[in-house]
Amino acid sequence: MLGQSGNEKLRPQQGSLWNGLPEIGPDRGRARRHEEKGRSNVFLAVMPDQPAAMQAWEAGQELGHRHGLSHTMRPRETLHVTLNPIGSYLTLSETDVFTVSEVMSSLRGAPFEVSFDRVASFANGERRLMVLCNAIRSEELMDLHVQLAKEMWAAGMTFTYNPRFMPHMTLSYGETEIPETVLAEPVRWMVREVVLVHSLVGESRYEYLGRWPLCDDAG
Repeated sequence: MLGQSGNEKLRPQQGSLWNGLPEIGPDRGRARRHEEKGRSNVFLAVMPDQPAAMQAWEAGQELGHRHGLSHTMRPRETLHVTLNPIGSYLTLSETDVFTVSEVMSSLRGAPFEVSFDRVASFANGERRLMVLCNAIRSEELMDLHVQLAKEMWAAGMTFTYNPRFMPHMTLSYGETEIPETVLAEPVRWMVREVVLVHSLVGESRYEYLGRWPLCDDAG
């Protein structure tokens, strides 16, 4: 069954989206990389279309060069906006995949446009993530995040609701913070589906375990 492959201004303290993650010092970072060998992450996400992915990637690359960063850019085909994490596995749980698939069968929502107008830095331990985001949180993405969290909770899955959820797209990882930069042209695309992603840690590739379209009930 596994296939291959509330408007809120952005404040500086909203780097707290990452609060609660383990601190990664030099030794702990090496231990974590060793422990994560062979591990995979599963999450629900929305993916940009190809033009938006290219625009986002080029914006991150240009800013990286401008600020002399040694960040590692994510491959364009893996750019995404995470909605809800499902779990981290050494052996992928087909039971969890089946449960999520059952939950997603009740997904409701019409296609909508996402717009990210700036690049900023988020902190994750000692790492700095270069992310694409917006000063105003997307109500549609927040609604999806809440809807999916409630449905998974009802199905006995991990409750993943975060009231400070700030939709963003990670462009690169590094150790240097960049100043918040407003893009000359926002990155926009129409969200038409939610994807269940199986991310193989350290391999920069994804398997897509399921896709569920957003449908306008009026249609």
